[in-house]
Amino acid sequence: MNRVLQLSAEIYSDASIDKACRAYEGYAKIKVKKFEKYTELRFDRCKYDAELTIREFENYLINVENS
Repeated sequence: MNRVLQLSAEIYSDASIDKACRAYEGYAKIKVKKFEKYTELRFDRCKYDAELTIREFENYLINVENS
């Protein structure tokens, strides 16, 4: 299963990504790698199903970015 999420640097700010990662500390260990055009997040040791955790993380991140 792919436990990697790639996020466009043009769409998501570093501050929003950092805030979402802090909010999800209790649900998964998230490793962040920043590249020029995108940020890669690797989800390990998920408390719940990894795919579900990643989808919920994305939803949370969208809300953070839009607020």
